[in-house]
Amino acid sequence: MDEKKKSIDELLSDLGVLEEAPVEVELKESGKESQTKGPKEVLEEFLVGLLLRLDPAHYVEVRQEGNLLRAEVKGGDLGRFIGKEGRTLKAVEYLAGVVLAKHFGGAYRVVLDAAGYRKRQEDKIRRLAEEAALTVELTGEPLPLPPMRPSERRIVHMLLKNHPKVTTESHGEGEERHVVVYPRDKAPPGTGEGA
Repeated sequence: MDEKKKSIDELLSDLGVLEEAPVEVELKESGKESQTKGPKEVLEEFLVGLLLRLDPAHYVEVRQEGNLLRAEVKGGDLGRFIGKEGRTLKAVEYLAGVVLAKHFGGAYRVVLDAAGYRKRQEDKIRRLAEEAALTVELTGEPLPLPPMRPSERRIVHMLLKNHPKVTTESHGEGEERHVVVYPRDKAPPGTGEGA
């Protein structure tokens, strides 16, 4: 029971996020006795430590592509790990970035996914953009899409950037920022590629 009552500071300290304590979880691989750990090993160590506290059925696969580290969490029930609208997943990704920044400065970036959640979300945004383009093409009227995060809006803009009949522009502030899909011939000045 005492394990469940740990404060967030104690948990983060145990995982090596806070300055006070080194990471206690060790990878159980033979032959890896090196003193200096690379970014992949540091990220794996942090995520494994966190996942063991959440559900021992979870495991992580990390790939390094230059300065980008892609981590995929698999196994067990990942619903809680992903959280509502991916918020928990995004928070853990942020913490993983903090851990890497603590060890290596801003040299590395982390992209965290769980059971293909991010890929499914990206596919959903792509379908929404394609359907919106078709609707605007047929009706000739602008179509506002629902509010989206910056990364989601970027997907829409990039997908429709070279579309022959429609163009896009972001509108609104903060949580209400959204993309409007316009017919190319009725778009406001500065919309699309020129914006």
